[in-house]
Amino acid sequence: MKQLIAILTGFSILILLWGCPFPKLKHKDAYFPSSPQNLADVNSAYDDYNSAFPGTRAGKYLIFSTNRWALDDDFNIVGDNFNATWDMETGELRVDNQNLSLGLSHLPDMLEAAKSDLNEYAPYSISYEFENMEEDKRQRMTILLYSSGNADSGYSEYLVYNISDYDGEPGTTYGPSVVANLGDEFQQYVSFYGYEVGSLDLWELNSDGFTQMYFDESTDGNTDIYKIDIPADSPDFLGFLKDTAELQNDPVTELNSNANDRCPFINGSFMVFTSDRPGGFGGYDLYYSVNNGIQWSEPVNFGKEVNSAYDEFRPVAVQVYNFKNDLMIFSSNRPGGQGGYDLYYVGIDNISQDE
Repeated sequence: MKQLIAILTGFSILILLWGCPFPKLKHKDAYFPSSPQNLADVNSAYDDYNSAFPGTRAGKYLIFSTNRWALDDDFNIVGDNFNATWDMETGELRVDNQNLSLGLSHLPDMLEAAKSDLNEYAPYSISYEFENMEEDKRQRMTILLYSSGNADSGYSEYLVYNISDYDGEPGTTYGPSVVANLGDEFQQYVSFYGYEVGSLDLWELNSDGFTQMYFDESTDGNTDIYKIDIPADSPDFLGFLKDTAELQNDPVTELNSNANDRCPFINGSFMVFTSDRPGGFGGYDLYYSVNNGIQWSEPVNFGKEVNSAYDEFRPVAVQVYNFKNDLMIFSSNRPGGQGGYDLYYVGIDNISQDE
């Protein structure tokens, strides 16, 4: 009898649905705009720049450096929601900070641990599952890297990390500690490359697939992009970051110029960075390059639709689920913002070009 009732109920629902008109979805394909848009809900009248996503997927949370609350112009790393919604009926994109980010209860402790009396810039963050042999269970590792210091004494790279279960609790935060294997005090904006790693917005990220660490280094008044090969005998990714052995820094000659080349950010085999080399549109411009497994391609300027006569700085490029193009967030002091440097977002078509 119960089975018969269930069948009749299901049949009735089908009849009701068949008789109800479905909305006509004219714009099923979601796109980010090809011209930069101010991230108005997040920006302030002060400097807001140097952003990163603290997980392996975009669309949840954004961390960035700001001096909005500091009377002494001190920069700290803070966070805000990042929400992108596409209306398939109207083709309208809404980007704001309204939706609550879930599964990020560990972040407040991590950002608090990163605060100091110095300036905190250039956050880089990833999150991944790992097998905790001591606890005999799988847990989540979240890593936050950033630079701290000032223009006079230089900047050191720091590590804060968190280990947590998948129960909504914040877990345990460790650090900060110096990333000693960089060695120099004028290195910032770390990022990581591994040809087999894939994109940073995958649900699962094998951090042990990283083979190189990239960063910018300032010497004699000029800044270039450098790399360090991650030793094959490193116990794991966290072990490499905690290693105190100073490693060889090598300039990435195919990316560097006679000008300043800064802020490398790598997603899979795709790199975005900023440079004030000749041939741009003024100040610092944004460029991209693709790695074929052997070397990086000749850098390409994103063009006048993205760049301006002012400074475009610290780009971060990610893929976003259900969007046909990819997302780049960067900072700029161009006119029309809310004050100082603002964060902007724009659609690009390069990260997933091999797919």
